[in-house]
Parts: sequence; C-alpha cells; structure tokens
Amino acid sequence: MPRPSPLEVYAVLDKSNCKECGYDTCMAFATDILERKVSVRDCTHLSLPKQAKNRDKLIKLITPPQKPVVIGTGERAVTIGGEEVLMRHQLTFYNQTAIFIEIADDDADLEETIKYLTDIKLERIGDVLTLDGIALRNVSGDKEQFKLAANKIGEVSNLPIMLCTFNTDNLLYAAEAIKSKKPLLYAATKDSWEQLGTFAVKNNLPVAVFSNDLDELMSVSATLQKLGVKEIVLDSGSFFGPGNLSVTYDNIMQLRSAAIDKEDVNAGWPVMGVPAVYWSQVKIGEDKELWEHKFQEIIMGAIMESIGTSLIILHTGQKKEDIWALLALMTLRQSVFSDPRIYPAVDAGLYKVGEPGEMDPIFVTSNYRMTKIPVEQDLQGANLNCWLLVVDTEGIGIESAVAGGQFNAGGIAEAVKEFNVFDNVKHRVLVIPGMAARLSGALEDEADAFVVVGPRDSSGILKFMESQWKPDEFMKEYESWEK
Repeated sequence: MPRPSPLEVYAVLDKSNCKECGYDTCMAFATDILERKVSVRDCTHLSLPKQAKNRDKLIKLITPPQKPVVIGTGERAVTIGGEEVLMRHQLTFYNQTAIFIEIADDDADLEETIKYLTDIKLERIGDVLTLDGIALRNVSGDKEQFKLAANKIGEVSNLPIMLCTFNTDNLLYAAEAIKSKKPLLYAATKDSWEQLGTFAVKNNLPVAVFSNDLDELMSVSATLQKLGVKEIVLDSGSFFGPGNLSVTYDNIMQLRSAAIDKEDVNAGWPVMGVPAVYWSQVKIGEDKELWEHKFQEIIMGAIMESIGTSLIILHTGQKKEDIWALLALMTLRQSVFSDPRIYPAVDAGLYKVGEPGEMDPIFVTSNYRMTKIPVEQDLQGANLNCWLLVVDTEGIGIESAVAGGQFNAGGIAEAVKEFNVFDNVKHRVLVIPGMAARLSGALEDEADAFVVVGPRDSSGILKFMESQWKPDEFMKEYESWEK
C-alpha cells in the first residue's frame, strides 16, 4: 500500500482549523502527523465521542506496515520498529536500533552495573548518545532472585527493562513485580504463548516471540494477536559461525521484507537480534584473545544495525573498559539512522571560542553540522581564543557548498554584516577554509576585509596559528589598500 498523502489524512480531520493543536490549519497538522512530529492525541477534536470513527480511520491510515512497539515508561521509554520502508534511501528510518545490554540476575555488582549503564552518555557531533535498555537474564534460575534483580533495576534506573527467560513461571513472577515499568517479556514460544500472552493482555505489556523456524514464528505471532496482544517483537534467532551469520541476516531481512513490502500482518512487528549469543556459541580462549571475541560480537551488532534491526542485545559493554564497543555501535547507528532527506545543519551566527581578545582570529565555516562542530572542537582542543563565523550554506559542507554556490563571497559578507563580526575585534581579517581559497579575492571586496586562506582541514589550525597568524602584518597590508 502506498504511503498516504496529506490530503488523505486531511479528509478524516474535521477541517475546523481550530489551532488547538498548535497549527494554523488542519492541513499543516496532516502534513506533520505523517512525519511523526505530532500524534493523533494532539488533535483534541478527535478525542470527542462523535469523532471516534474518524479517529479509528486516521490511526489505521497512518499506522506503518511494521508497527511500532514502546518499551518502558517515562522520558527514557524507547520506541522500536514503526518503519515504512525497507531501505533508508526510499524515505527515512524513524526509530533507530535500540541497544540493550544484558546482565545476569546473580551479578555480584548488580547495582553498580545498573548505575553505570544508566549514566552512559557519549557526545558526538552535537548528539548525546545513550544506552536504550537493560536485558535482565534469569541466570540463577531462581524466581525470587529474578524478581529482586528486576526490582533493583526499577529502583535504581529509568532505563527500559527486558526480562529474559524461557521459564515462564519465573518470567511472570518477576514481571508482576515491575509491570508498571512496562517491561518487554522475553520470550513466548509455541509452548508458552497462551500463559505469557494472557498475562500481557491483562497488563498491556509487549511480548517477544522466539522461534528459529519462520513459519512457527508467524504462527505464534498470529495466535498472540488473536488473543489480544497489542505489541509484539519478533526474534528468529541469532547464530554465529561459518554460514550461520548469513542465515541470521537472511531471517531478519525476510521478516522486514514480509512486513514492509508484502504487508504481512503477522510479520509486521519490530525484529530483534542478539549478538550476545556469540558467547554461548563459541569456545572462549582457545585461539583468540578476549578482545578478539568481543570484536566479533560487535561485528554482529554492526551488521544488524546496518540492515535496520529494531533492537539488539549485547553482552560486551557491561564494563567501563568496553566503552569502545558502545561508541562504535552508537556512532554507526547515528549515521544509519540520520534522515537522508535533510542536511544536518546548525544555526548560522558568530560563536565565541575561549576568551578571544581584540586581535584574535575570526575563522569562517559552513553551517553543515558535520563541519561546524568538528571545527569548533578542533579550535577548543588547540586551546585557542578566537571567533567562529558560521555562514548559512543550507546545511552543505564547504567543498560542496563552494562548488554549488551556497558558500560564496556575497553570502559571507552578508553574514559579516548581520552578525557585526568586526565590532568584536580591532582588525578586519577573516580566515577562510583552504577549500574555499578561490573566494578570497571577491570576499575581500565584498566584506571590505583582508582574507587569509587557512588549512584545508581544521586539524591543521594550530600549526597555522603558530606559523601564519600575523594580524599586525595583515592589517598593515589592508591599510595600504586604503591609501
């Protein structure tokens, strides 16, 4: 089924343009609800009893073929799935792969581990990267221990929780204690679906279904839906070793394809993978060092992220010394789940770095986020006091913007004037990127400034400052032009 248009959404709204949703018109609301910037509940009129049919029509219309599932509650609740396309370039991915770390219920340092995982924050190119959840395994086999550990996570952390065991009695015993946290129950099988599904329906909880037989997986999914389960996650198994990784890959892709391309309602749910199974499928220490085994698990996770898997569970990452593993996967995820339809831009303006004085430099760059932030970080890393003039290039990087005309002498000169750049210093010197060298002559005329061509890459700025930054000499030459 093709993606609905704003007109189709508009047709089921009341067209009152009441503005209670924050939009001036119902058409504007219709456009943004398709982009998931607002939800059905944001339209107050649709909550009225007489609008029930239209509300149901709208929900059905905008629900993606792979339905979304929410795990957890509060500000750190995570939404997985909910995708409309198989490949990102076809539209965009909306919900990034959720990364959960598995911990054992008999972990001697349980509370310390929980706190560490909860507090993980990595900053990269303007984004704060965090963990999405904790997968608690019933390693002890004891239901009381499982319950105590689940309660401890609920007390210490606001991260979403996944309860993991094939012992259904133990699973439900722990789930009863933390059901208000909306944990994901792992896992329903052909033998346990009724007991687990009944509990999930009663408490409105999401359920993960496991089977390495895709037909059986679809059958359990269908049965749970008939039972009334509203949120399901599919696990077709994760396998490591020659030929096995390709089977894992194929199964995930088959499920995603069945949901999105074929609109199979039984497959139309988020798909999960478990790179952590690596540790139970290989013999540790025989021919590889420990770090090599960890690396293999992270490779599995990277493969799963790259094909749009909705959720992955890792073992590596529990300890501080393994932060490299999370950084690798979070960095990859940041790239895979960026929106290809928009350029990542920052606000144009004059940014202060350090405590610049009256003769410190003014560097010029574009407002492409992947340019501005690394340049700023390089300036800070070099302990420089300076100004950074960010010019609106429509979110395009320097080289492409120079070629396309978005980074030009006129635009830079306008930015100089708009942000009163030279009011902050006692010179009229601009430092432009080496890749924009051809603009120097025209810019000197347009901005009435002396233009210095800096390094092609901001990593060379410190060396440039040490060897080439001579503002007094530059100003003498500038003043000679005036004469």
